[in-house]
Amino acid sequence: MRLERYLKKPKKIVRNVLLAIVSIVAFNFLIICELIVCSNTSFCDFFTRNKTSALKSIPKTAERNIIVDTCGVCLNGGVKVLSENIINGIAKKKPNWHFSIISPKGSKHPFNLNIPNAHTIYVDYKQIIEPIVIVRDIINFLSFGLFKDQITQLLFFDNVYFNKNSCDLYFDPCADFVINDYTIPKISLIHDLRYLDMPDYFKVKHFGFTEFDLKKKNASRIVESSRKIITVSDFTKQKIMEFYKADCVKVIHIKLANRIKNNMNQTDKDKILKKFQLTKQKYLIYPSTLLPHKNHKNLVAAFLKFLKKRNENAAIKLVIVGTINKKITEDIEKFINDDAPALKNNIIFTDFIEDESLSALLSDSLAMIFPSTYEGFGMPIIETMDTGIPVLCSNVTSLPEVAGNAALLFDPYNVDEIAKAINTMVTDSNLREKLIKLGYERAKYFSDQDSMIDEYIKVFEKYMTKTNNNVDS
Repeated sequence: MRLERYLKKPKKIVRNVLLAIVSIVAFNFLIICELIVCSNTSFCDFFTRNKTSALKSIPKTAERNIIVDTCGVCLNGGVKVLSENIINGIAKKKPNWHFSIISPKGSKHPFNLNIPNAHTIYVDYKQIIEPIVIVRDIINFLSFGLFKDQITQLLFFDNVYFNKNSCDLYFDPCADFVINDYTIPKISLIHDLRYLDMPDYFKVKHFGFTEFDLKKKNASRIVESSRKIITVSDFTKQKIMEFYKADCVKVIHIKLANRIKNNMNQTDKDKILKKFQLTKQKYLIYPSTLLPHKNHKNLVAAFLKFLKKRNENAAIKLVIVGTINKKITEDIEKFINDDAPALKNNIIFTDFIEDESLSALLSDSLAMIFPSTYEGFGMPIIETMDTGIPVLCSNVTSLPEVAGNAALLFDPYNVDEIAKAINTMVTDSNLREKLIKLGYERAKYFSDQDSMIDEYIKVFEKYMTKTNNNVDS
């Protein structure tokens, strides 16, 4: 009796284990069937990924097919401008390469690509990505990772099936979220690690995790899954190497200083100035989307302090150009009404404007001020220098690296110091002339777009599937 009692326990354990295994297998089988049905992919496609590809619209004459994931590029700004110029530049130099652009559905700021050798695949990024990541990780765990490649493909891109026969490279120009981890060589462009240096800005929770947690986790996976990490400044490179112990990082500076062409005649410029009630060289300009780290409130506080201290310069205005953030704008307007309501007309928010109008406002300004507290690069600095306008900017993160000795630097956290810098720039014409000359020289290095594109092509060619499958540091 005792022997039978002892034998019952192992039998029960074995039976439960077998039942759990059968349940897991059945669950995975049902999930796989559902995924295959939803994606219109056959079982043969699913289990033989190296024989089939569901990518469409790729010309048979294409020598290479490159996936470009633009889902992280969600705002008009420097990242979008750089991404567009990289793809346009490479496509023109390599007309036999084909680009499959992954883009979020319903984007207010679609990519501006002037190339025939590309097609766009639209995904419902905002609504599905985060829940699908959780589903993907659960399925991969329960299936012991046996079908991780196939599940990733089917879950994410509605029958866009990435494999080594259909795609030669996966390029993410704003690496922020891991989508494709496994099947093809991946090049990731990381602009900054702001979430690590400024975690307080990333406290919003999604599915129980803060943005900080999600970004930190995904950055680790991006570094692990990428053959090469590209970044835009030595500052960001050092941060990546410090935080993620990565040694596969290459710096390619942004060389688009002459991107904004100043071709408008003065009559047309005057019309734009009149629209915003501005007078030539009687205003400072700050081209920047309204985000917390862009430091608009300190700038406004310093500008008001400058105006109140020097009544003769009350005619000077501050023009803030960039996509409006309703909360930040309301906070700033409240601050102005509380601090100096009589001067509220001296601060103008233009919202987003096209490059032509931006060029006109830049070229007729007295100076460009850039008080950001965190930048991976800072494109407006070099664009302004090339326009022939003096620059005053923050002395933190990558900005001293980009500005060199061609800008008046200040501490962005010190309102008094910003106000002092504004006063110096407005009153010292000799300094402005000096900075204009130094700025032109500085902008020359950052204007060679051709060499920048060549650097990207060199990296792409090295890590293409058919040329180099080995991880390289």
